[in-house]
Amino acid sequence: MQETSSSASDVTYVAPPLLPQQEDAIIHTRITNDEKALRRVTKKFHAYTSVAYTSALPPSPSTSSSVDDAREAFLVELASFHLSLKKSLMVCEAEARQVEEYQKEKERIAAEHALLKSQIEELKSSLEYAQIQRKRKIEYDAIAEKVNTLPSRLELIRSIDSLEEDMAAIRTEHDNQVRTLQAQKTALDSVISDLSLLRIMGKEDSTEDSRSVTPLPEIQIMEEDVEMNGSHSERTREEPGELKEDKEMGEVNEDNDAADDDAESVDEPLSKILNPGAMPFVPLQSRTATPATHSNTRTPPASTPRAPSEDDIEMGEVAEDRDPKRLKVVEDREEGEASDADSPLTAPPDDDDDD
Repeated sequence: MQETSSSASDVTYVAPPLLPQQEDAIIHTRITNDEKALRRVTKKFHAYTSVAYTSALPPSPSTSSSVDDAREAFLVELASFHLSLKKSLMVCEAEARQVEEYQKEKERIAAEHALLKSQIEELKSSLEYAQIQRKRKIEYDAIAEKVNTLPSRLELIRSIDSLEEDMAAIRTEHDNQVRTLQAQKTALDSVISDLSLLRIMGKEDSTEDSRSVTPLPEIQIMEEDVEMNGSHSERTREEPGELKEDKEMGEVNEDNDAADDDAESVDEPLSKILNPGAMPFVPLQSRTATPATHSNTRTPPASTPRAPSEDDIEMGEVAEDRDPKRLKVVEDREEGEASDADSPLTAPPDDDDDD
């Protein structure tokens, strides 16, 4: 047994390594706690034990006094250490209370922070609402100023009534003008229809008069010559005592073309536009021939424009001569007689002699 105990005492105790957190805690406690009092207590305790338990001999009076002094000193030091521990305990309790107060204050501050945050949100919303109200108030003031610049309701009603009266008067005047224009148009249409009717009646009369005259045999012979030769020039028979050509074929064609061009250049009358099928009015010629009629005038009369429906001419036929002067000359001559103006042996009469 003694051997085992001696071997165990020879083995030294090795403490396990401390963690960094444990080392920091030990350092912190050593810094915060004052170990001087504890060292003094341990020193007094070791002194007392060394004096009291040094030998088994009976103590002498001097030794007993030193032991009593060492014990008193140890007790005093122990009492002072006890006071320091109480003081440290009171400090720890005070610190715990402070921690509790700190936690309460922290909670109070957090609650107040949340309350203030909610109040800030409410204030923001109220500020936005106030800004909107202010903007609306400014707009309302601007509209109110514009409304105040406008006239009153009574004046507006009066102006509207006056405008409506003016519009009614304008409508009435417009209706009157429309009726007047319609009446004038109706009257003008009636006048135009009467004029066109008169033109048609005059044309019918002239056509009936011209057709009532029976053509002489010389005219029929001339028409047959025109149909055979395919030209509009008038030919006389080659026997003596008959009519000859007034002009050659080329001259007659040129004169007819010039007359057609002159007729086309004239503006169409209103009756042609209103009634294209109406025949133009041609006045009747006098039956009494003057000496100037038989004069040898080479200029043919200007042909008047004829409507397409004036003469009913079939295809291949030649229109009969409508010249009233030539018809008059042919009627005055008997069959077998020749004209002095057309005779190649006699000169045409002078205008002075005719006068």
